[in-house]
Amino acid sequence: MAYVLAPQLAFGADFSRCRPLVFDPYLSNRRLLRDILSDLGCDGVLDCGRTRDAITNIESEQPNILFLDWSDQVDAVDFLRHLRANGNPHRFLPVVVMTAYSGLTHIAAARDAGANEFMLRPWSQHVVASRLRSIVEHPRLFIQGGGFFGPDRRRRRLDFQETERRRHENWRSADRRDPVGAVWDGPERRQGRPGFEPLERRDAPRV
Repeated sequence: MAYVLAPQLAFGADFSRCRPLVFDPYLSNRRLLRDILSDLGCDGVLDCGRTRDAITNIESEQPNILFLDWSDQVDAVDFLRHLRANGNPHRFLPVVVMTAYSGLTHIAAARDAGANEFMLRPWSQHVVASRLRSIVEHPRLFIQGGGFFGPDRRRRRLDFQETERRRHENWRSADRRDPVGAVWDGPERRQGRPGFEPLERRDAPRV
């Protein structure tokens, strides 16, 4: 007798509540990623090849993850800027940019436009699963400031003390450095730290 793990359990996460939309102009790429996502246990995978169809699907089908192509046919940075624009009701939609552009400038451009994850072609099922797991299990807070809106771009966790420590109660200020000797005793705002209290990502007021 052989026991076979469900695909999502084999990759260490349950992706059954993921409703991805794949936006890629090439049908073969869409079919490949659709098959991978379905094998991982995602529910109701959608796909399209044109910008207007992607916008229509986002508005009507309410996907909760977007896989966005970046190529000569699709300007992912421009699409992200419109998606993250103030007033767009879908601006919190997690986005995985998938591309063959491997330069650091392209990675930085996608990050600065508001991408959650970056996926370099060609990819495997393990790569797709790792991007899904990052979004599902380790969602990042969305921030706004300095002309940027999107998931927090800081990934490293560093312990700063004295004048370099940021104050939580001063989070709206451009300079959050703490004066020497000051102590913040409120709820922890950084993910992964003891006492962290998450905000409601869609309804919490932000400035």
